[in-house]
Amino acid sequence: MTEELTATGVASRVVAQPGKFIVGVPPFVFVMPKGWVLDVAPGALAVLRLGQQVDGFWVNALLSHDKVARGVDFKTAARVTWAKLQRSGVENLTDQGERMMRFGNLAVYVRGCDFETKGRKLAQMHAIWFTPVTEGGKVVDMFQLVLTAPEGIMPAAAKSILETISTFRFT
Repeated sequence: MTEELTATGVASRVVAQPGKFIVGVPPFVFVMPKGWVLDVAPGALAVLRLGQQVDGFWVNALLSHDKVARGVDFKTAARVTWAKLQRSGVENLTDQGERMMRFGNLAVYVRGCDFETKGRKLAQMHAIWFTPVTEGGKVVDMFQLVLTAPEGIMPAAAKSILETISTFRFT
């Protein structure tokens, strides 16, 4: 909706969100894993977490969204997220490998790592994907899901979260 207004003799335009240039997060759906609950956290679209703590830790997966330059690809996004983790102050950071996965039409970059923080050994799984692009533009929507769990239960937690990512669909 754009309307011309006159305020003290100066023409202005009303800008609405969502709109052509101020767009929201693309709509999506996914299926929650059994035993997990949906929660909120600053800077996250959503948090998926187990219903109960494991050894005093809330196993969680933070889903975030960013608009990034159109030229950002999986390699660039992976390099940036890895560099952020290295600067975060965690100790004994070890890369456990990376790979590309495909769930239907959704290509997803996945990396695993282990580290220590405050004397606790944790593991993370980072998953990154982009919205499908059908037309030109300067930006693209990037989603990232970061699962954090104690090392011992990461395999089971990662399996649940990968199954959830496999259900992710843009609507």
